[in-house]
Amino acid sequence: QGWHADMSYSHDIALANILHAQEVPQRDGKPLGDTQFLNMHAAYEDLPADLKTRLAGRTATHDFAKFWDMMRARPGNTRPPLTDEQRAKKPPGQQPTFRTHPITGRYVLYCNPGYAMRIDGMEEGESADLLDFLFRHQSQEKFLHAHHWTRGDVLMWDNIGTTHNAVADYREDEPRYMRRVQ
Repeated sequence: QGWHADMSYSHDIALANILHAQEVPQRDGKPLGDTQFLNMHAAYEDLPADLKTRLAGRTATHDFAKFWDMMRARPGNTRPPLTDEQRAKKPPGQQPTFRTHPITGRYVLYCNPGYAMRIDGMEEGESADLLDFLFRHQSQEKFLHAHHWTRGDVLMWDNIGTTHNAVADYREDEPRYMRRVQ
């Protein structure tokens, strides 16, 4: 799917997600369709001090259409473009680039490649360069955890302190079915 934090484009963001594995694809005895997570507490803490100062108090525009269009551009995808009505229901929104986590009280990097479009108040080129850096920084393996699913697993995660990605390493004839609560 691509790295994202659910609903970061919304005024009311998601705190936690729960998935319950109903069907997990397997090939050669190995589960497929991992859910990967990146730790945004650690990603923030590992940023250079000058960048933390430079981006302190800044917001970034997040847009649902960015993720939708990225999915549409993938080979074989049949998603239609968003209608004007769909677009109006999920308009772009601004989020702090560094957000105070409501439970831990620590800063997290809250700027994900799935929805973040630009850092507000910056020239386009500067914003694009900084987003590129932030996205590469947060995707380092040292921040990564992958959950290898087993049928019946229930997994709950912190949607503010992480970004996540579903690995699409299974075929259409290898069903992966999860029930989700947010």
